[in-house]
Amino acid sequence: SDYVICIRGSGNFSIRLYETLMMGRIPIFINTDCLLPFLGSINWKKHTVWIEWENIHNLENIIYEYHNNLSAREFKLKQIENRLLWEQKLSPLGILNYLK
Repeated sequence: SDYVICIRGSGNFSIRLYETLMMGRIPIFINTDCLLPFLGSINWKKHTVWIEWENIHNLENIIYEYHNNLSAREFKLKQIENRLLWEQKLSPLGILNYLK
């Protein structure tokens, strides 16, 4: 799937977020006040379809609008950028290198 819904699991984080980025896909991030890593250096809204919890009822329209505002080139670039984000900052090796 090109888009993956990533809501928090049993903890205050979403493993699906990392799995989605690892696959170079676009997370649909439902903000339930989750803890996100490297918040000061990663612009999470750039890498996700960011949906505030209070807008959950409008999920379909938000995703539709987001997708329609991307050209085919921008869509592919977003996928590549997400994979690179995971490789460089969120993979086990990426985290170690990033923290050096």
